[in-house]
Amino acid sequence: MPLRIRDIVQPDYPVVAEVLELSGLADGMFYDPEGLEVLVAELDGSVVGVAEFQRHCDFGHDEGREAYPGKQTFIWTMAVTPAARRSGAGRALLGEIARRTQDSGLTFLALVPQDGDNAAGRQAFFHACGLRLYGPGGPGAAWGCPVSEFLAAKSATSAEGR
Repeated sequence: MPLRIRDIVQPDYPVVAEVLELSGLADGMFYDPEGLEVLVAELDGSVVGVAEFQRHCDFGHDEGREAYPGKQTFIWTMAVTPAARRSGAGRALLGEIARRTQDSGLTFLALVPQDGDNAAGRQAFFHACGLRLYGPGGPGAAWGCPVSEFLAAKSATSAEGR
């Protein structure tokens, strides 16, 4: 079965908690995505990735980020199981978030790469996807890019692979 990106459903919650745990991002609490949009990546019928995001989010303004781009989609959490990394699941999750962001009339994707296990790997992944630091660096630094740039790069990469 090919990679599939879909909205989360209640039976996915325990699996998503496990994906977050495997990525060092779990807080030991019961998984509850209330107030967030959540996508899962399914590979061969199994959930291997998750992305939690919020559209129309103005995260960053109150924190005084210098390059604050206004209302945006903010990605709160993103994780792919170690076994499924390099499968395209992470890029597919970001691509679907970007598509939904564009459909909402928003123009910017933003996130703060999580600390913890493999923080450097997460930053390298987001950088490879075209997201970059905006505003001051340091702990809790925001990364992002215009949705149009992300989708154009994704389209160019897809065309090269044909």
